[in-house]
Amino acid sequence: MKNKTYIIIASALILIVAVLLMITPASSATKLVGKDFIEKYNSTQNSVLLDVRTPEEFNAGHIQSAINIDFQNQSFLSDIKNLDNSKTYFVYCRSGNRSGQAISIMKENGIKNIFELKGGIVSNGEILK
Repeated sequence: MKNKTYIIIASALILIVAVLLMITPASSATKLVGKDFIEKYNSTQNSVLLDVRTPEEFNAGHIQSAINIDFQNQSFLSDIKNLDNSKTYFVYCRSGNRSGQAISIMKENGIKNIFELKGGIVSNGEILK
């Protein structure tokens, strides 16, 4: 009887771990801070710097050479689908929340090479130009 109980408990634990692995998202992107983010962008050929904040936030200050695709805009998904999957993307937002969500959508749409500014502009404001 004890052996059956142990087998049931072990089986249940294995099942729980398997389910958790299935529902836990894989690392969405390599996160870099401040100057490391900019240096990696500058040294990566065929790369795109992507700001996913609103146009108002973008116009108030952004990293030089960034393009703006507003995560909150209804056209965001179609804009992402129009991106070149062969390029490397460097993505940032204000605090890291929207960029994380944007990266998930980018990965779902076949973009594999993505770096994220850890903590967003709030934590790395010194890199604004």
